[in-house]
Amino acid sequence: MSRAQRWLLVALALVSVAVIAVTVVLGVMFANASAEERARDSALDAAQTYVVDMFSWNPKTIDANVNATMGRLVGTAKTEYQKNIVREKVAENVKSQGVSTQLKIQGAGVIENTRDTARVLLFINQSSTRNDAAEVQIAASRVVFTMEKQGDTWKINEIEILEDDSLNQNVQGGGDGTPPTNAVPIPGPPSESAPAQTTPAQPTQPAG
Repeated sequence: MSRAQRWLLVALALVSVAVIAVTVVLGVMFANASAEERARDSALDAAQTYVVDMFSWNPKTIDANVNATMGRLVGTAKTEYQKNIVREKVAENVKSQGVSTQLKIQGAGVIENTRDTARVLLFINQSSTRNDAAEVQIAASRVVFTMEKQGDTWKINEIEILEDDSLNQNVQGGGDGTPPTNAVPIPGPPSESAPAQTTPAQPTQPAG
């Protein structure tokens, strides 16, 4: 074998190694991208299921809803939710006042995610009625769930209720990373409607 042939074989071997390396790298990148895409979809589905159970209930379902929600929370989110449920006596008030709430998801999307973490933004409307009030009260909110995957299950470790400026920061990426201070509120029973304030009519002056 001539020297030229030997160099050709070496060059071909190096090219083969490079091709294999590139193939492996591209395969890993594709696998990671596919895994993150699947995680994004599953986190979004989970968040939409969780938010309905968390903020939609009636006297017959409130206990089951609270128990289901507690099983989906970890860390600070679980501590704050449990504290608010007990402090505000949510279950007791729902039962005694006949409160029913229904939640409609107006929109939802993943802000950011990895294979096992995600932040999901949800636009929700919650309508509330109770047995001694004829009117329906509607409250609009924007909620962010910060989630982590434990095994095959997504858990919520932080809940944020966004104001307009916080929403802009999350969507546009212009925030300083400081979470909103009004985290984890628990919707309470509809309040009594305050009587309308009327202004007495001013007497008219007789024409001169």
